Amino acid sequence: MSHPLPLLGESPAIQRVRERIRTAAKTSHAILITGPSGSGKQAAAEWIHQHSARSSQRFVEANTACWNNLATLQSTLFGHEKGSFTGAGNRRKGLFEQADRGTLFLDEIGELGLEAQPMLLKALDRGMIEPLGADRSRRVDVRLVVATNRDLEEEVRENRFRQDLMARISPLQIRMPSLSERIEDLEALWNAICRKHGIEVPIPEDLAEEATCGDYPDNLRGLERRAIEISVWGDQ
Repeated sequence: MSHPLPLLGESPAIQRVRERIRTAAKTSHAILITGPSGSGKQAAAEWIHQHSARSSQRFVEANTACWNNLATLQSTLFGHEKGSFTGAGNRRKGLFEQADRGTLFLDEIGELGLEAQPMLLKALDRGMIEPLGADRSRRVDVRLVVATNRDLEEEVRENRFRQDLMARISPLQIRMPSLSERIEDLEALWNAICRKHGIEVPIPEDLAEEATCGDYPDNLRGLERRAIEISVWGDQ
């Protein structure tokens, strides 16, 4: 199986990540993926699923930053029954049911509000969900993978994230490196980006220096943007 773009390269940093993914994927434990913005956390989550015993089942993903109230959270995660609220014309499966026997990936988990965290913790602890308007709970079998660019331990210390939820979602942790930690991979990444977009752009001579200095705060997304800009505007 080929590596997705963020996992390309032979730097020690990315080799460690690939090895941890292969090892963690063989388990059923929840996994917390950390790392800076644009470092490839979603790609890592997908690779975990593809290397797991659940690979033939669904990979379901969602961004928790989009859940702006408890009703939205409950309906999105657990679903709802027909007529459970105004506008609920049909029964809707939530993310947990959609991912049953597969993998549920929750991105930006650090954005989940304190008032919503107990609801997620209860579902994870019980392995049961209760859709809005349902008269009984339903059992689900979901492998949870979450990601954040926040320091969740600091969030716990500042009472913005529950310690018990932190423990539940992070028995295994994988950290995605920034570009500055994998300078050896720049050429492989640049060439892969060019192939992806069907462009031919020589790698900039100052790319390694820029990456080392942290000039790519969006990491791989920033690198991709640079390649596209050069292909259109030239290296200005």
